Amino acid sequence: MILASPAPAPRLTLVRARAVADLDDAGLARAAAEGQPGAAGAVWDRYGAQVHGLLRRVLGPGGDVEDHVQETFLHFFREVKKLRDPAALRPFLLGIAVRVARSALRRRRFRRWFSITDSGVLPDGPAEGVDEGAREAVARLYALLDTLDDRARLLFVLRHVEGLELAETAQASGMSLATAKRHLAKVTARVRAMAERDPLLAAYIAPAEERGDGAEERGDGVEERSDG
Repeated sequence: MILASPAPAPRLTLVRARAVADLDDAGLARAAAEGQPGAAGAVWDRYGAQVHGLLRRVLGPGGDVEDHVQETFLHFFREVKKLRDPAALRPFLLGIAVRVARSALRRRRFRRWFSITDSGVLPDGPAEGVDEGAREAVARLYALLDTLDDRARLLFVLRHVEGLELAETAQASGMSLATAKRHLAKVTARVRAMAERDPLLAAYIAPAEERGDGAEERGDGVEERSDG
């Protein structure tokens, strides 16, 4: 009599999935590169919300965010084997999200040139309990961001909306730290100047002495210029 091999125990599969989920970023990146069971879900669980938030805040209202999140992770799982430093899983993934966002912004600008949708108007109606002043401020902020080039917009959102560290912002943007600091100082000053001219947005801007990191970026820029 020939006996069939027993199917893998569901409990064992669950244990393996939990073990993968408990890995640090370096281990998780290796597991994803090797196609280990549970690795894809673990990466999604760990960073899916952040990728979604980044794309939503970069692209603004509408923008087919869900589709772009899916696109980001598809690219990630195709490219993760190229990751040289497994510990850099997070900036590597965010860098892919930045590329996807940049492509989406280019397509949006193209459609606008031909007057095809993407007007930038908030599509949703007023919701109960929503601060309409804040809602209008968000709409005006994205109208302001639409005046920036794609690189400046992405840098501003990564640093000042997502709150990434300077080094993470530079890595996700594919820039050197010095280059990212220089461009960030310029775009931060530009956005602040434009926002201060809008009475509604001006109310949401923190005084310079409360911001902290803007001074840090300007200081680094001065140091860089003095080094030649």
